[in-house]
Amino acid sequence: MQSLSLQPTAARDEPFDLAAEVARLESLLSVRQAELTTLQAEMHEFKVRYTQIVGSRLAELAEIEQAIRQAEARLHNSDEDAEREEVEGEAGGAGQTHGAEKTPVGNGLRKLFWSVAKLFHPDHASDEAEARRRHGIMAEASRAYREGDVESLHTLLGDEELQFFCTRVQAADTPEDLQDKLLTLKEELRTVEFGIKRLTQDGLYRTKLAADEEAAHGRDTLAEEAKRIGRQIVKARHRLTNLI
Repeated sequence: MQSLSLQPTAARDEPFDLAAEVARLESLLSVRQAELTTLQAEMHEFKVRYTQIVGSRLAELAEIEQAIRQAEARLHNSDEDAEREEVEGEAGGAGQTHGAEKTPVGNGLRKLFWSVAKLFHPDHASDEAEARRRHGIMAEASRAYREGDVESLHTLLGDEELQFFCTRVQAADTPEDLQDKLLTLKEELRTVEFGIKRLTQDGLYRTKLAADEEAAHGRDTLAEEAKRIGRQIVKARHRLTNLI
């Protein structure tokens, strides 16, 4: 059986067709960009639905559990204990919302974002093609900053190959030939692939896949999860009533 090759299909003794390779990468980039756009739209829609159906219930449950901790602290007639339990309750409640509430932006995250911006800001580009590449990377960095995604910011900051691609200086007033265009396409494709990889490795994406699979069998896992949390809320409210 002959093995398939991802390399250009020209025969070994024929010269490399640079124009054909440029056309192939242009087509591939168009497909992958469409895939990334579709994936981003689907994830945004699922995140909104998850927050409305599940996240809001988790936030409600966390609020009730915090009230329970405060009530228990008051029963111990200790102002000091009550204050400590309230602070711990707020921290614990935020950790149980699973993305229903945004994580506060700290100084560390802000400094990390500006470190990425110093490397990739479009104002440092030597030409329009490089500016486009930098815009794409800064869009990803801005997304990571908004969502508190420290891992993605560290990945961008530590990617030496990506830094080389985005700081490559071209001679002024020199027309971009096919070789330059080929390199540009590879760079842009790499940025798009990074965006796809980040989305598909997100925990919420795995939740979406599982929900989609169950939906194919007629089950609404988000609604079921909301009902389960709803039962916990009823129990928690009953417990709170007995404490007050």
